[in-house]
Amino acid sequence: MRPTPRLTTLLLLAALPALACGKPEPKSEVAVATTPAVDLPPFQQEIASLNAEVTLPGVWRYGYKVVDRPDTLYGAHRAVEFLYAADTASGVPPRLLMVIRAYTRAQWDKVRESQKDLAKVLAEHGGEVYTFSIVTASPYPVGTPSTLRVDQMMMALIGERTPFKLTFKKG
Repeated sequence: MRPTPRLTTLLLLAALPALACGKPEPKSEVAVATTPAVDLPPFQQEIASLNAEVTLPGVWRYGYKVVDRPDTLYGAHRAVEFLYAADTASGVPPRLLMVIRAYTRAQWDKVRESQKDLAKVLAEHGGEVYTFSIVTASPYPVGTPSTLRVDQMMMALIGERTPFKLTFKKG
C-alpha cells in the first residue's frame, strides 16, 4: 500500500507535538545562580574583632552572613564564620562555608604538627596566625540553586586568580 498525501499529512501533524516538546526553559532563579563570578568585582568585608578586612570574590556579595565569636577549637582564640545566606523566602537554612581562625604563633605551630591538613594560613600579623578552612562539598542537594551558588562561591575563592586575602588596618 502506497502512502497517500492525506496519510502523510496526518502522520506529520501527529508527530508535531512530539517534535515541539523539548526541555523546559530553566527557571529564572537558576539563571541568576549561574551568573559568572568574573562579572562582579571583589569587595572587602570588615572584621572588627581582628581590626582587619577580608577581600572576597564578587560572587560572594550578598551570599553569606558573618558570625564572629570567641573560639577554643585546637587552641584558637577567635573564629569568624561565613554562613551561606540563601533567600529567606526559599526556606534554605544557613550552612557553614568557611571559617577564619586566629591562633597565637606558638599554638599554631603545635596544631600544624598534629593536624597538618586542618587549615591553610591566610595571613600572619603581630605574632598571630590567621587560618582558613572551607567546605569541600556543597551542604545542599545537588542541582538546586543553592548548590550552584555555593559551588560558584567556592570556586572563586580557591581559583588561581582569587582576590581572597586578609588585610590589617593600621592602629
